[in-house]
Amino acid sequence: MVYTKNLVKLKQFIFNKNYGAIRTMLIDGKSFGVKVRELRKQKGLTLTALAKKTRRSVSLISQIETGNISPSFSSMQIIAEALGIPLGRIMSDSPVSEGGDCFVVSAPARKILQTQGGVQHQLLSRGLSLPFEFNILELPPGASTGEYCYSHAGEECGLILKGEMDLEVDGQTHRLKPGDSVTMKSSAPHKLSNPGKGIARAVWVNSIPYIFTTR
Repeated sequence: MVYTKNLVKLKQFIFNKNYGAIRTMLIDGKSFGVKVRELRKQKGLTLTALAKKTRRSVSLISQIETGNISPSFSSMQIIAEALGIPLGRIMSDSPVSEGGDCFVVSAPARKILQTQGGVQHQLLSRGLSLPFEFNILELPPGASTGEYCYSHAGEECGLILKGEMDLEVDGQTHRLKPGDSVTMKSSAPHKLSNPGKGIARAVWVNSIPYIFTTR
């Protein structure tokens, strides 16, 4: 009995996100801002120049770089384009040396990008260099991927697991409910929002790794 209790405590310790090497890798607005500042300086751009390229205010760019505000996903995309660097490269961490043919990623070990409003993109596909990206998308009530639509290369498809999502594509809005799926060209300007009172969750696949590197 004592052994069982100790084993449970050990598992809780290992999988607690605050401990151990396998804890969740959370990429939030603060870490994004640090990387943006480094990349901006590497490219010899001033705050004013980057603000002009993104059509955002100097104050907003400065607050993003210092971590005072968390940018939306669409703002991250616009900043990445202005820097001439794929968003996935900005989001990437140091590559992990792995070998083998099969990889299991526990929930506590997921790589997560958290943006404005608590929106989370959780990477499910790790360990192999893949031509696609497999994620979980979570939108808290009233949250969205941003005020503006965004686009990128490839195609994408999603399956709604919980709650409801409004998908705006080319000016048309589609209400997605649990069990609904969608397939679309990523080049079409789009954005997602949660009109409900509870969290909305979906699995999402991008045909080209876009938010993260798959490693």
